[in-house]
Amino acid sequence: MVTGRGAGSSAVVSPDLHREFCLPYDVRQHAALHEHGTHVVYHLCGGLMPLLEIVVQNGADGLETMTPPVMGGDCDLREASRRVGDKLFFIGGFDQNAGFEQGNPALVRRMVRDLFESCPQGGYICSPSDHFFFGDPENLHAFVAACAACTY
Repeated sequence: MVTGRGAGSSAVVSPDLHREFCLPYDVRQHAALHEHGTHVVYHLCGGLMPLLEIVVQNGADGLETMTPPVMGGDCDLREASRRVGDKLFFIGGFDQNAGFEQGNPALVRRMVRDLFESCPQGGYICSPSDHFFFGDPENLHAFVAACAACTY
């Protein structure tokens, strides 16, 4: 189950406001979902670095979209992994503009590998950070093959 909201991202509200207004609701919602055996992925639209420890407090199992600064987010995946990677898994982080649209298979493979290596203790699911509408099919094939080769 995906919970969270773009309106709760650090691009919209401060950590203090998030803690005051989002955290109490999220804790209750995640506890109820867990009672029914559901894993929870918390969605923040790109603005998440100041909120990492708060997401751990809210009881989520995972966090997305791990959007890098070049795409308008603030995620440093290596730093997020260092800070809370033993408590959350991560989804996203792949810059589909540079990879799928403007890249080549070698670049795509390197980008995937770099993301994978940013989470050395595991818990990373590589995926594009946002919707994409264009891309070279060779780059998409390279992405799938590179992701399949990244196993913990």
